[in-house]
Amino acid sequence: MDSRAKIVLAAQIEDPLKRQMRVAAIIATELEQKGTQAVLVGGSAVEFYTVANYLTRDIDFVVTKPDHIGEVMTGLGFKNDSGTWYLPEYQQVVVEFPKGPLDGSWERVQKVIGPDGTSVNIISVEDILIDRASGIRFWNDPDEWVKYIMVGNYDRIDWEYLEQRARDLQCDAVIQTSKEWAKEKREIFRQDSGDLQAEAEKKS
Repeated sequence: MDSRAKIVLAAQIEDPLKRQMRVAAIIATELEQKGTQAVLVGGSAVEFYTVANYLTRDIDFVVTKPDHIGEVMTGLGFKNDSGTWYLPEYQQVVVEFPKGPLDGSWERVQKVIGPDGTSVNIISVEDILIDRASGIRFWNDPDEWVKYIMVGNYDRIDWEYLEQRARDLQCDAVIQTSKEWAKEKREIFRQDSGDLQAEAEKKS
């Protein structure tokens, strides 16, 4: 099956997160074959780290070089409207390539492998937290998604790296407040889970 056919099938997936990740992996793999590395950023990364509690239509990539974007996207059947790429027959699939460089560490990028061997790089959980925290600090964005990402990924976050970057970018107050909230919610969840397990053991 060629990549154009794969995109058509991926665009028809009903589950929004699975559809986004599948389409993104096909595009990223095509770009990589042309010598261009692509990293999923922005709302797409938030959607991944919140397991689709946050939903976005756009798939956002930062690439190492833009030379082959037009060739790859056109070959996959996408049309370009002022920098926004879309599939005419599947309006739910929209791809954008915001100008780089990547606002974060390439060494921390996470690679997700698709079921057919395609793969997509995703900005690290720490760097997407910084991205969202900066939005809260400087543009008064809501803080709910920083909190949700922290709760869901608490044990895998490199707190030393995150807190240092937050200090450097002057959004450390946001990170610390959200961390306290996330830690409290996790403790409540653990306590509730322990109580339920103890109750189940009594009944058994």
